[in-house]
Amino acid sequence: MLARCNDIDVAWFEAGRGEALILVHGLADDHRAWRRALPDLMLRHRVILYDLRGHSQTSLGNPDGTLRQLGADLIALMDALGVERAHVAGFSLGGTIAMRAAIDHPDRVGGLALVATSSRVGRSAADWYRQRVEMVDRGDPELRATLDRDTADVYAESPGELEEGLVIRRQSTADPRGYANACAAMAALNASPLDPELDRITAPTLIVASELDRHCPPKAAEIIAAGIKSSKLEVIPDAGHQIPVEKPRELARSMISFLND
Repeated sequence: MLARCNDIDVAWFEAGRGEALILVHGLADDHRAWRRALPDLMLRHRVILYDLRGHSQTSLGNPDGTLRQLGADLIALMDALGVERAHVAGFSLGGTIAMRAAIDHPDRVGGLALVATSSRVGRSAADWYRQRVEMVDRGDPELRATLDRDTADVYAESPGELEEGLVIRRQSTADPRGYANACAAMAALNASPLDPELDRITAPTLIVASELDRHCPPKAAEIIAAGIKSSKLEVIPDAGHQIPVEKPRELARSMISFLND
């Protein structure tokens, strides 16, 4: 289904019944990043999934390379669907978007689940994001191979999931401009991290990290937990970055228990 949200048509999907829970996917993914966790979540919640601006089936519109716009897209979708207040769960990039929305629109977010995410990026990570923006901007012929290598890297701890991950990511970035827009938003977290604003998040917050995550390690989760007063931190053992596909039932159980407490 498509919903007109400001300057874009947002592809969204729905399953289950109960309090609304919106799932926000990560960089270069689409709503299917949550495919393994959805069956358990939909038993307790009206789960709403969507594709981010310029990803997969959602149009690009007029992107400005900011988390603020990506967070506003989430709130615009809630408006279009008549959802006044919802729980929001974000994975990786989706977690930064969820934090931004909770900071800017605290009355719209009932509870937060932040999965394998970070409130800041270091200089080397910012350079990594900028390099990919530049590759998209110049139409670099090596872009597709680079994105495939990046996908293999984030699935390093779950190689059995790589084939499906590549299918999703190749489809989601068929037009790579949305990917570049999100990379620009993430790069900006180097100069302007979310850390100073985290105390403005009033929603009860579950922060989920994984022991073997090299991209958003437990230390990143600890930084977020220190900044959000009403937060709980859980670290899942023996998992890498892709928690929603590596440990979907554990993740779903933690989310359901926290959000329904």
